[in-house]
Amino acid sequence: MQLTRAELFDHIWSEPMGTVAARYGLTGNGLAKICDRLAIPRPSRSHWTRNPASRTPQPELPPAPLGLSETFALGRRQARQSPGSRTRMSAEERRRHLMDTATAIAISDGLSAVTMREVARQAGISETQVHNCFGGRTELLLALARREIATQESQRRRRIARGTNRQTRVMLSTIGYLHEAAQRGPLLQMLLRTPEVRDALKPELAALRDAAREPILQRLVDQGRMDLQSARASTAALTAVALKAGGIAASRRAPFPMVEEICLGVVMAGAFSDESVAAGNAN
Repeated sequence: MQLTRAELFDHIWSEPMGTVAARYGLTGNGLAKICDRLAIPRPSRSHWTRNPASRTPQPELPPAPLGLSETFALGRRQARQSPGSRTRMSAEERRRHLMDTATAIAISDGLSAVTMREVARQAGISETQVHNCFGGRTELLLALARREIATQESQRRRRIARGTNRQTRVMLSTIGYLHEAAQRGPLLQMLLRTPEVRDALKPELAALRDAAREPILQRLVDQGRMDLQSARASTAALTAVALKAGGIAASRRAPFPMVEEICLGVVMAGAFSDESVAAGNAN
């Protein structure tokens, strides 16, 4: 049965808890727990044994707890199903489901709306079950950020593998990164602006960037195009350009085609200017 908090509040102050609980197929203790979870003040155990004149007056109903609706379902518990008649999620499936739920909340209502209670409510499970998968909100947000970073890195590697030469690989990587930033970037931007997430991921992000740059640096040095210090400076500058463009694309601060054209032009010109310099020196 669909009830409002106000209706249940009036019921439990109009007649004993046991009477109200029996009407809905519950125990008095079970109904008391529901009232506590919904922040509904309830009479003391001795309330109905007192003289009516000495009973505590019905108080005001406070607002619903954050993330809970004023309307809820109350009724008899369904018969317990046998283990073979239902399908339980594995621990990994449950984690993915909760992360997907948290992602939808963040994109729809902002990162501040992602709380353990709200994720539990929208996933249709108890808050305790969410805590069994993630120790707290920060752990959940870190898992989201790591998943987004891993997805983008996997896509980057696949794009680079399609290139037949260095110029094509750089172009595919840059274009693909900008498209990923526009599509998936808003969530990652929100996550990396959260201090506890940003600080926790700093070493991991630095290691990831170093691993991506190392083959480029090695190739530039081995081919004699520039020394290691110059190669690092050049690569860092072009990476900064791409990251800045990705941030603009993710935040929708400029039309995507314009961001893509400018970023690609700068990166391609910078990435291959060393070849022009090397050719000039050879002449």
